[in-house]
Amino acid sequence: MPEIPEIFDNRYKIVRLLGSGGMADVYLARDIHLGREVAIKILYERYSRDEEFVARFRREAQAAAGLNHPHIVSIYDRGEADGNYYIAMEYLEGKSLKELIAEKGRLPGDMAIFVARQILQALQFAHEHNVIHRDIKPHNIVINGRGQVKVTDFGIARAGTSAKMTETGSILGTAQYLSPEQAKGKSVEQSSDLYSVGVVLYEMLTGRVPFEGENPVAIALKHISDEPVPPQALVPEIPDNLNIVVMKALAKDAGGRYQTAEEFLADLDRCRAQLPVSPAPVADDAARTSIIRPVARGATDPAAATMVQARPGSEKKKSRRKWLYALILLAALALLAAGIYFLAFAQQFATINVPNVVGMTQQQAEDAIRNQRLQPAIEAQEFSDTVPAGTVIRQDPQSGAQIRKGGTVSLVVSKGSNKVAVPDGLVGETAGFVESKLKEAGLNPERQPDAYSSSVDAGNVISVDPKSGTQVQKGSTVKYTVSKGPVPPKQVTVPDVTGLTQSDASAKLGQAGLEVGSVTQQFSGSVPNGQVISQNPAAGQTVNAGDSVSLVVSEGQKPPARVAVPAVTGMSQATAVSTLSAAGLLTTVTEVATADPAQVGNVIQQSPAAGTMVNVDSTVSITVGKKSGP
Repeated sequence: MPEIPEIFDNRYKIVRLLGSGGMADVYLARDIHLGREVAIKILYERYSRDEEFVARFRREAQAAAGLNHPHIVSIYDRGEADGNYYIAMEYLEGKSLKELIAEKGRLPGDMAIFVARQILQALQFAHEHNVIHRDIKPHNIVINGRGQVKVTDFGIARAGTSAKMTETGSILGTAQYLSPEQAKGKSVEQSSDLYSVGVVLYEMLTGRVPFEGENPVAIALKHISDEPVPPQALVPEIPDNLNIVVMKALAKDAGGRYQTAEEFLADLDRCRAQLPVSPAPVADDAARTSIIRPVARGATDPAAATMVQARPGSEKKKSRRKWLYALILLAALALLAAGIYFLAFAQQFATINVPNVVGMTQQQAEDAIRNQRLQPAIEAQEFSDTVPAGTVIRQDPQSGAQIRKGGTVSLVVSKGSNKVAVPDGLVGETAGFVESKLKEAGLNPERQPDAYSSSVDAGNVISVDPKSGTQVQKGSTVKYTVSKGPVPPKQVTVPDVTGLTQSDASAKLGQAGLEVGSVTQQFSGSVPNGQVISQNPAAGQTVNAGDSVSLVVSEGQKPPARVAVPAVTGMSQATAVSTLSAAGLLTTVTEVATADPAQVGNVIQQSPAAGTMVNVDSTVSITVGKKSGP
């Protein structure tokens, strides 16, 4: 991304990078117009050209700017500068709730309720203004040093009900905190935010989220179908009423959970007061129940016997022919039974050639094996870079082998290639972005020691190994290196140049790899004219090569100030001395006898004369009349 100027949009002095997210970097800055610290969220350049992302970014500011509430971060300004879209917002000093949970493991019940209530108060205000947050999670909740909770990042919030939850092939929000309807890509309502608060409350109380999985899709499916383990089962000391509140907030059916933040708050207040709480209504399972009806027995018994009446007597004489027929029939039946037996025996031990099914699809192979009066069995499924998914890799027994009729032929079927491509566009991105992309691709990111780079900003990725586009096995490790910024300049020690002439000082600094900065002239009674009085930085300090050293050079002795001698003739001695002192002059007094009573005690004469320019602290002699005679 391009370098952010020190003064952004002619108003914000960038101090440092605070963090990076999925869409933007956040900087600490100082508003030079209003003299306050702010957080500046600047959209990534790659998204600035995407109208949909820009619209979402603007929607964040529009949604949050109108929400003036003590538990919602304040939005001060928004705009576009040098092709970068940004939002200026309140800078929050404190920790995220995620960091707090990570430090403490889990929070006590009363503290968890305290935090949850402030989150719900913020959402209640937002919902009343028709704004749904959509991404409530501990990462977006900041707690300052006074224990005040602030809900931040309305980046995927929307006003009204027109917006949908889905994008192209993706679901907005964070998987561990999604409501079931969000996971299905359906539109969301207030209760969706309240489900997410339930997940946050669960995590505060237990130190873990209700559902985890190998990837976001697996987690989202659990939100849809799995019931969470009650928090009380993990932490037995959680009160029954608080356990009920959490499970009610996590109801799968949006209609079965809290409908408003006000309802949620009311139950939390009952928990604080140790009062009972009503559980969520049990879902109606009648539609899922089927009835099996008994089958009526027939009116007749299939095993009914046929009664045969024997004749009351038998013929005393039988024909020999009938006996002969009977013997012949019995012999024929015996031969038939023997033939059937030997035929079945032969069939039982008959062998069949195993067909070659390697390279066939699984269905084709199974059909071919069954056509040979054999039984197919899938022994295993394996990854293969050469055999397409669903195709037989090998068989046992091999083709041409002979096995008995009905024997089993085991198959190993390909699951396809297990290789994935290292994602493109990683170099130059933040470390967090690269980690996220590699994990999404099923790869294992491994950060290498950071390195200096003159072309890649500090905190962004310099290189990945293997390179982007390389085909590697899923689960493979991809190493990446993060920039420490340009190589720091050489460190030098500032030499002592005081007492040198300006030219000599400049030469000595140049030899040390430093430059002369500002030069200030100053009078000095102790340092001769033209020599260095002082320097900054001082001698002995370590600085970067090429830095400047400011000098103060002597102008020599400062000339004395000049004043005009005031006229004091005719004044009393005291007045004259005071007047001359006020002008910065000294006085010497000479008294002379006078016969004029009007001159007694007054100045008769002064030297130098009035108006003469003299140096400050010069002496003015005055002659004062005194009474003559005894």
